[in-house]
Amino acid sequence: MNPPRNPPHPTYDPPLEASSAEPIPADTAITRSDDFESPQSSDQDSSAPGRRWLYLILGLLGLGGIAWLLYGRVVAPLTQGGAPPGFGPMRVSLAQPTLRPVQDSTDYVANLGSRKSLQIQPQASGRVSQIYVRPGDRVEANEPLLRLDATEQEAQVAGSQAAINTANAEIAAANAELESARRDLEVLRATQASREADLQFKRQEYDRFRQLQAQGATSLQSLQEKESAWNQARASLAEIKAQISAQAATIARAQANVMRTRQQRETAIAAANQAQAQLKYYTVVAPITGVVGEINAKVGDLVASSTALLDLTQNQMLEVNIDIPQEDAARLALNLPVQLIDNQGKVLKSGQVSFISPNVNPQTQSVQVKANFSNVGGQLRTNQFITARIIWESRRGVLVPTTAISRLAGKNFVFVAQPYGESSCQAEQQGPPPAPDQLVAVQKPVDLGAIVGNAQEVSAGLNPSERIVTSGLLQLQNCAPIQANP
Repeated sequence: MNPPRNPPHPTYDPPLEASSAEPIPADTAITRSDDFESPQSSDQDSSAPGRRWLYLILGLLGLGGIAWLLYGRVVAPLTQGGAPPGFGPMRVSLAQPTLRPVQDSTDYVANLGSRKSLQIQPQASGRVSQIYVRPGDRVEANEPLLRLDATEQEAQVAGSQAAINTANAEIAAANAELESARRDLEVLRATQASREADLQFKRQEYDRFRQLQAQGATSLQSLQEKESAWNQARASLAEIKAQISAQAATIARAQANVMRTRQQRETAIAAANQAQAQLKYYTVVAPITGVVGEINAKVGDLVASSTALLDLTQNQMLEVNIDIPQEDAARLALNLPVQLIDNQGKVLKSGQVSFISPNVNPQTQSVQVKANFSNVGGQLRTNQFITARIIWESRRGVLVPTTAISRLAGKNFVFVAQPYGESSCQAEQQGPPPAPDQLVAVQKPVDLGAIVGNAQEVSAGLNPSERIVTSGLLQLQNCAPIQANP
């Protein structure tokens, strides 16, 4: 209630009494009251602006005090984790840390290459007459790709076959001649045996008649006849022996002729085989199972054995090439797990490090690593760039949701839900303490490790059995009362 204003003072002029009046000196000037201003009235007018400033300052101070009171009683508890009187503990979500496998890994950009990528070249020269495939076709080993005009080569094959037939006929004639000579030789040998027996008989007759003639039992003429017969038998035997020798020479010539014709046939067969093999080269086939790439030849093109006809790539087994920075090279080892990752972060293939280059690339200062991957389904392609993840180490770690981690002044914290009576908040409590079983959010510094999806490893500072706060971290302060959401 405003105080009552002071009523104005009435002007009072007392009557002049003659007895008490004193004479006014003659030289005294008489001034009217309305011709001058009283000192009190002048002071009031000069202090009016000062009072207005004073009232303004006092009003601002009052408003500031009210604002400070509201901040301390309502706003500060909300922003710092407390609850204003009458509002109760702050509702938050709680979660338990999980123990899961954690991988210490690094992702690199890698390039896929085929372990078998070929440029198909013909083994013969000629003009392209047919192309059986198109780019992108999958072909099996020994499947025809294209054909060259083989008219001349086919003629050579036919000529070689004719030479074989001629050689076979000559061999047959030579064999027949040889067999005939052998039969004649057998006849001559039989004749020789007969003449040898006849010679022996006539020798015995001559010897017998010589004894008889010596005894006078026969005439000299008879002895001479026996001697003549014996000499004829010897001449006949010598003649047959000469015929046998001549026949043996004939047989030798026949055998040589057979050998010559057989050699001619072998030469003809070799020429035919070579011509036939050369004829096969006029049909270009796939040496491996793979996918046809770019075809550089067209029907009608004249190609040589040095012409690159097409590309053929085998994607069944791919080789990934990874350039590892020199600072990570010390961690490399054979058989380290390697994963290929797609654009969504999913693992496509798994393999192992199979090769580590002994040299550092002088331009990139990196070490090249290779790993092999099966690509039976054809999911990957040669020369494709892909993310390759090298897993340096696998271990079990404590993981928390990334939403449970707060950062302040370069440090990482989590809020752990603990009963007030078991927490360290009693030493920091100001004002009335909560009930001993009241949950409070205790801020704990932690060390972080690898990120696994939407969670992150806590390498130090957190017990897996503790419950952590996962929501409302921006409104929490250390030791603020909390209540778990149902």
